[in-house]
Amino acid sequence: MKILVLMPLDEKWVYMATGIYNALPAEVRDKTFAMPMFMQYSITTKVTRNWLYATFDALVAVKSVYKAAQDGDLIVIGNCDKDMKFDAVFNFQDIFEDLPYQDLLMEKTKDLVKEDGQLLGYLTNLYTNEDSIMPLHNITAAADFLAAYLDTDPKIEQIKKQYQDKINFNDYVGCNKDPQA
Repeated sequence: MKILVLMPLDEKWVYMATGIYNALPAEVRDKTFAMPMFMQYSITTKVTRNWLYATFDALVAVKSVYKAAQDGDLIVIGNCDKDMKFDAVFNFQDIFEDLPYQDLLMEKTKDLVKEDGQLLGYLTNLYTNEDSIMPLHNITAAADFLAAYLDTDPKIEQIKKQYQDKINFNDYVGCNKDPQA
């Protein structure tokens, strides 16, 4: 299962992303990519010069992380291109209350790079608040919810692959289909 937790790619949200990440069980942390944390790390280690560069580094890195996850579980905290499909999209905007997702820094970034078509291309197809099915708040509660939600995945695609030669799933998609029909 793949889960996206929309969170502004802004320095102010590093602490929230870190809090959620740290509150996740170790086995879920291994499957989580927190973009604000990655951005802060790249600035602290001087891999990038500033938050603007870190934004684009994170948008490139998340594509590699997504591809590496293949059919496995993944939680992305941040934002990415809509070409990367997720089973569920939530948003985390504030610790104390449910708020709609909004990334004012990303809007400013679009304005700053509007003359550079290649950079602007990274920002034009990102997930928005309309893609979120539910806002989250409270760091510990959000982490517990994400871990539990990730664990609910029945792994139907893996089961289908395992039994493909024994059961023709194209003919019998569900238990309600009459095999005599």
